[in-house]
Amino acid sequence: MDQTILDNVTRPELTPAMILVSLGLAFGLAFLWATVYRRTHTGVAYTRGFYSTLIIIAPIVAMIMMTIQSNVALSLGLVGALSIIRFRTVIKDTKDMTFLFQSVAIGLCAGAGAWIIALIGTGLVAAVVVALHAIGYGALGSADYVLVFRSREADPWARLSQEARDLVAWKQLRGATDIGDDFEYTYSIRLAPKVAPERVVTALRGDVAREVTLITPENHLEL
Repeated sequence: MDQTILDNVTRPELTPAMILVSLGLAFGLAFLWATVYRRTHTGVAYTRGFYSTLIIIAPIVAMIMMTIQSNVALSLGLVGALSIIRFRTVIKDTKDMTFLFQSVAIGLCAGAGAWIIALIGTGLVAAVVVALHAIGYGALGSADYVLVFRSREADPWARLSQEARDLVAWKQLRGATDIGDDFEYTYSIRLAPKVAPERVVTALRGDVAREVTLITPENHLEL
């Protein structure tokens, strides 16, 4: 009787056209989603392998869904087999985990034939992510660069030339350290539009400021 129930709860057989559409949709939406991840990434380290994973995992999940949806017994066996798998890769950023989960959702929807849900859902979630990134939602406030230099002046910024000060649109003193004959100053700054960092370093280096260092508050390293 149990076998009869399993035989009756089968889905219509997939055609080659449906398989191609499902895999193509999964790949296309996953590529779009991975592009959103790359453009909005703000973590400490950018990993090319994770970017590729976001694209590859969706078609793989779609293949699994198309395989198990036509056979209930096979789906139960697959669940049991997957339950013994343990993934030891640690994803430190919760936002990266969210992106990975969305890629899995794309594969699930595409493989199950819920193409409209995949299209609308991915488009809506991507639009929300891009909008939040554009407005800087949740950020505590950040500067483009951290400026560190040495000077003998008590107020070195006021002694800089007007040309040098015009290169910086915004600044905030973060710290000043007495290191003997000099003071070491640390500023958070935002550059003026279309100003290259090298130009700022060259303009500041002189009689007032020495040993000028300009660094980003968040280093994006490609691993």
